[in-house]
Amino acid sequence: MKLSSKNLHERTDVLYDAIVAGGGAGGLSAAIYLARYGLKCLVVEKGRGRSFWMQELRNYFGVDPTTPGRQLQKHGTETALSWGADYLMGYVEDVADRGDHLEVKVKVGKQNSIYPVFKAKYLVAATGIIDILPQLEDMQNVYDYAGYTLHVCMICDGFDMWDQKAILIAGSEAKIEAAFVLSWFTPYITVLTHGLFTVSDAMKQKLQEHGYPLIETPIARFLGENHKLQGVEFVDGRRIECTTGLINMGAKYHNHYLKGIPELTWEGESLVTDEFCQTTHPRIFAVGDLKKGLNQVSIAVADGTLAATKIWRNIRRSTPPRKWLENIPA
Repeated sequence: MKLSSKNLHERTDVLYDAIVAGGGAGGLSAAIYLARYGLKCLVVEKGRGRSFWMQELRNYFGVDPTTPGRQLQKHGTETALSWGADYLMGYVEDVADRGDHLEVKVKVGKQNSIYPVFKAKYLVAATGIIDILPQLEDMQNVYDYAGYTLHVCMICDGFDMWDQKAILIAGSEAKIEAAFVLSWFTPYITVLTHGLFTVSDAMKQKLQEHGYPLIETPIARFLGENHKLQGVEFVDGRRIECTTGLINMGAKYHNHYLKGIPELTWEGESLVTDEFCQTTHPRIFAVGDLKKGLNQVSIAVADGTLAATKIWRNIRRSTPPRKWLENIPA
């Protein structure tokens, strides 16, 4: 059932088997399996996550390569609802451990917000990350190319950059190292810092040895049309030609609501999990981009399946087998 501020009070006294924080590929996969196992689950989706911004699923088996991520997300949401999952647009604010269950505080509504608290035996954290993009005065100019010919994932889109003139936009000197990996796909790389940091002499020397130009001037705008990159103009008026690019400026992890759980183990901003995506807290699972590992749609979908199945196994093993009462002798 779709929940809103008008009817969510019907569910605040329910003890869900699992709450799924995040309605992207990993979260929806978990919700679909949880619902198919006959478990009560609630998906809380904040909206406009990484799945929504994917323009083409070029590396995801089973769908047309031009399928946008939002279409996969829409289909997954409809499927989860059809199997009986609850779904709420909201923002997970906090998770509290109450021993035999978790309490999940959700912000609903951007204006005149309300903060209902839902209860669950388990939590699947699937709120993911969002990539940091270069900040320009005209951000629409960035959105016109990001996710099309200006990529954020080399593993996803390296093939689409093969032997093209490429830019690498780095968020720090350490991020420049991606240029030497990107060279597997194309050696025609110009490194841009957008004026965000100073590059050391050692790194400048390394780039020079590989023939990769370095431009430390801030970007003014991207050039091209119909989402196809043709070049970059800088604030000093210079222009360079390029037909593709990789943004490597890091990402923001949507994991703040878990920082108050002391039992969790972190590696940087990523949660450490076992082979079933269970964290070091027995009631909390992490899937997709929140856990340590590859940030891929295919991985997130598999993670959701694993987490939901482990939750079902835990609940099933604590529940007596059902009996065919009519066949039991009186």
